[in-house]
Amino acid sequence: MLGCRPFRFFRGVARMRRLLLMGLLLLSVTSCSGDDEDPGEQSSRTGRIQGTLTPFRSSERSAGDGASQTVRSPFRAGELEKLKETLRGMHAGRSREPRVAPKAMPGLPIIPSQPAAAPLERASREDPTIPGDVILRFEEAGLTPERVLAAVQRPGFRAVHKGYASEYVHLVGYEPLDGKAVTAAKTQEWAAQLAQVPGVTYAVRNERMRATAAPNDRGYSLQWHYPTLNLPAAWDLVPDASSVVVAVLDSGIVPHPDLTNVLPGYDMISDPENAGDGDGRDSNPRDEGGDTPSGGSTWHGSHVAGTIAADTNNQVGVAGVAWNARLLPVRVLGKKGGSSFDIAAAITWATGGPVPGVPPNPNPAKVVNMSLGGRAPPQALYQDAIDAALGRGAIIVVAAGNEDVDARTSTPCNQQNVVCVGSTSLAGQRSSFSNYGVDVDVVASGGEMREDLNGDGYPDGVLSTVLDENGQPAYAFSQGTSMAAPHVTGVVALMAASRPDLTAALAERILKETATPLTNAQCPEGCGAGLVNARAALARIANVDPGTLDPQLNVTTSTLFFRGSGTQPLILSNVGGNRGGDLTVSASVSGPNASAVSFPQGNTVRVPAFSSAPLSVAVDASGLAGGDTVVTLSLVGSGTAGSATVAVKIGVAGAANDLDALIAFVWQDARGEWQASKDAIAVARASADYAYSISLAPRTYFALATIDDDQDGNFFEDGERTGYWRNVDSFEPLELEAGDRIENVSFDLIPLAPIDDDPALVVGSACGSNVDCPGGVCVTDYPGGYCSMDCTSSACPAGSRCYIVDSSSGLKACLATCTRQVGTGQGDCRPGYVCYSDGTGSGACQPNCRTSGLTCGLGRTCTASGFCR
Repeated sequence: MLGCRPFRFFRGVARMRRLLLMGLLLLSVTSCSGDDEDPGEQSSRTGRIQGTLTPFRSSERSAGDGASQTVRSPFRAGELEKLKETLRGMHAGRSREPRVAPKAMPGLPIIPSQPAAAPLERASREDPTIPGDVILRFEEAGLTPERVLAAVQRPGFRAVHKGYASEYVHLVGYEPLDGKAVTAAKTQEWAAQLAQVPGVTYAVRNERMRATAAPNDRGYSLQWHYPTLNLPAAWDLVPDASSVVVAVLDSGIVPHPDLTNVLPGYDMISDPENAGDGDGRDSNPRDEGGDTPSGGSTWHGSHVAGTIAADTNNQVGVAGVAWNARLLPVRVLGKKGGSSFDIAAAITWATGGPVPGVPPNPNPAKVVNMSLGGRAPPQALYQDAIDAALGRGAIIVVAAGNEDVDARTSTPCNQQNVVCVGSTSLAGQRSSFSNYGVDVDVVASGGEMREDLNGDGYPDGVLSTVLDENGQPAYAFSQGTSMAAPHVTGVVALMAASRPDLTAALAERILKETATPLTNAQCPEGCGAGLVNARAALARIANVDPGTLDPQLNVTTSTLFFRGSGTQPLILSNVGGNRGGDLTVSASVSGPNASAVSFPQGNTVRVPAFSSAPLSVAVDASGLAGGDTVVTLSLVGSGTAGSATVAVKIGVAGAANDLDALIAFVWQDARGEWQASKDAIAVARASADYAYSISLAPRTYFALATIDDDQDGNFFEDGERTGYWRNVDSFEPLELEAGDRIENVSFDLIPLAPIDDDPALVVGSACGSNVDCPGGVCVTDYPGGYCSMDCTSSACPAGSRCYIVDSSSGLKACLATCTRQVGTGQGDCRPGYVCYSDGTGSGACQPNCRTSGLTCGLGRTCTASGFCR
């Protein structure tokens, strides 16, 4: 019988279908011989479990994709068919809705661009170093150029003092005396040498910056979690972390085309049975899989690694936080979780310490990510390993845990001298599962997959690298503090790239001092210093004077979705400085139903330099008709800070449109085989807000649930909403004894479809008819044709984003995303098209209004730049 593990990872890979299928979950209609009592015993000998399920609700109700993609099961086909038959007999399914043909979108309008600053000079993608330039920070203030140059001379070169960034920071350029060119490699070598000069705090290369250094990876448009941390603006400061080694203490790593900056790691699991590879510790850190109770695989370590440093700017897959950082996989979690002994050894080895019997690590890690933990008080074993690692210059980042409890009970989060990270949603609120309290230092985006607040049709999870059911490279959404921690790890790696002598104490202090505090409404239980702000942290490291930069407005989403009445925070960011004063943002609404939207805390928000602040947006849907209503929310920044438009979409629908859910309680018999019975299945009715209550015989159960979304009688298919207790990060047992009543066994049901990084429909490509746009439509009014699709009932494919293109009708369409020259030029759009800003730091490819002959709409004009203003 599988019991609670003392240490496990806070896994968060959304594709848990293999686990959820569990084959015979519901295959046996009676208990096996020799098992525990039948669940149908009289109530005096049973216990009761009750709770509420929370199904994911997108901004639209999907009508299905017309294809039945049965999820691969870890069990025999005959067993799976029995399972389906059992469920089919119990489920009072509605008739399947007919597939709706793609809608034509004649006259697709241009979404007006928001004004943007001209881009800065662009640097080579290969190396942003300005050859010969080194930035030095001295301990002493006010040094003269002569004293600076005397301290930093290099043989064969003439040093030139090129200016100040502050009273401590100087720019020195080196000119060769023999006339030969200075290389970027030589410049980086000098920076490392000059950092050791007495009186020099640090020395770094000077780098060219470019506006909004957003990557061009196809999946980047779905990584909403990066703008929430002001990462695009942070990449302008530090676009490269190739000098930093980041250790990922986790389940190991798998081969993936988006994970290539991987150093030789180590398998630190000493128990061969747990390791699952036939031996104990060895030099192969490959994730062997099989880490779920059903024998399925989460590929947790690879998902974490992808968030930290997936290959970026390679036009495929997803982007990582710390571009080009070198990943050091250290396997500590196997089929049965991990042991504190192995984890402590891994901390030592990863950071360059000796572990007898294990070869020395030739690539000691500067930053260590630990998305793992267990319910226990602080451990001396951990603290010794952590303190020694810090003594070697390492910085350790730990996930807070996903039990929705005080983090003081979760180790190693509750250890001293680590950065403990909680999780927030797209709206900046504490995720429903995240641990909290004084032991949490900061929070970062870890997802809330029951929501789709940006209306893109996908759950608001963190998108990263995994394998699919066939063992092929794929991408999936996940949620958890496991997903929040690697964001912070990546930010710390960027900080270390900018300042190689960064210490753990300094990193934690800067993260806290530059974080955006959460309001009491966002986290009443305590979320440390608040939401990590990558831009502010890196500006602090680089001693950027905010008084030299104008304020610049940025928002995290161009669409804010409400299901009926409610209040949500819209996060506004100032990715610039405070020259002329802090950023002041004024909000207003327009449209026929503008009165439904209000600002309960006022329509004006002040945002300090390099910071973020919430704008409280409230919706009163009581007077709205059924269906969808769109209200335009306009944001205007002070001075030249810019403006943005957010579409507030309000969905009003009755419970009759919702589908019931099935919840099953399964167990393992003495042979370790999974069992279930009809008496251990309950229906959670939509009409009862998905509450359920069931009497069961005493035993150890695991709970899982599903909704047959396409109503075809087949369950656990791609895209269908599924879930299990405790949450998508932890498949935990429920110990039920006679007379017990276990309450609040509540969890989310989320769609588990993988993301297709190579979709058949390439949004934005040229076309002559619908035939050229598989699954979509050809917008012939756009020059050369433009493949798109109505995203009212289906999510847009990778490389595109769903926009409301007509606020009066609520028409939504997929537009190709762009990240280069946003709002200023063609960027990475095809010829004849320009990159229109959507206010989030990226944009959509739409026609150049000067060459297309299209009109800009009421109150807008076509400017010489080709943009509608």
